[in-house]
Amino acid sequence: MGEDDIRMKDDEAFARDRDEFERLLGDEPRRPSRKAMIAVAVAAAVVIGGGIALAVGLSGGGVSAAPGGVGSSASPVTGQPSSSPAPSGTATGEAPDGSTATPGTGSDQSDDPSAPGTDARETLPPVDLAAPVAVEGGPTVAVRRIESVTGEAVLPGEVSGPAVRVTVEVKNGSTKAIDLTTAAVTLFAGSSDLQASPVTKPAGKAFPSEVAPGKTAEGAFVFELPEGQRADVRIEVDLSVSDPLIAFEGDID
Repeated sequence: MGEDDIRMKDDEAFARDRDEFERLLGDEPRRPSRKAMIAVAVAAAVVIGGGIALAVGLSGGGVSAAPGGVGSSASPVTGQPSSSPAPSGTATGEAPDGSTATPGTGSDQSDDPSAPGTDARETLPPVDLAAPVAVEGGPTVAVRRIESVTGEAVLPGEVSGPAVRVTVEVKNGSTKAIDLTTAAVTLFAGSSDLQASPVTKPAGKAFPSEVAPGKTAEGAFVFELPEGQRADVRIEVDLSVSDPLIAFEGDID
């Protein structure tokens, strides 16, 4: 087969392929025009935009549709006044009439120390250093001796030096034993009632634990007291919390 014959066959094949392609194009449905496509797109955008605007409006107004499309429920909008009543009174105790009540300052309370419920410990009128004191229905208490001694520091805080030793006597004139386990003696010096520091030695001695009816008990108590501070001295004897305080006053020679 010559070259011309081959070229002719190729031309015929090309012509057949072209005719077949044109036939197929003729059978396809006609595509919509560009204007129609634009119109459809614009309509879809309008519908979507309207739906979004409606949704925003409903959420901003605080109204939500009930299931089934029946009825609606309104929720309060932030910033609007609440319909709940405000609580009456305040945490500081404001009364309904506008006055303020302060805890613990009621008119039924009294500053009188003798009022019931307050510590109204009785103190007997002070007597001279040499005079005995008889407690009604109880013991008779007296300062028997006051001696000038040199104190010896034994316990921490004690100071050695000029001191006085005070001997106190307790006579039980009642029919019951008197408990002396908590009895204490204190010495104050000067017009400012400066409390003298106790010293253990020499020969200091506490009261016994008790004194029997008709018996006498003694205790010796040593206090640091310079010689220049021995005027206007006050000695207090505290037998127990149920007994009155007993006081002796005077100058120590």
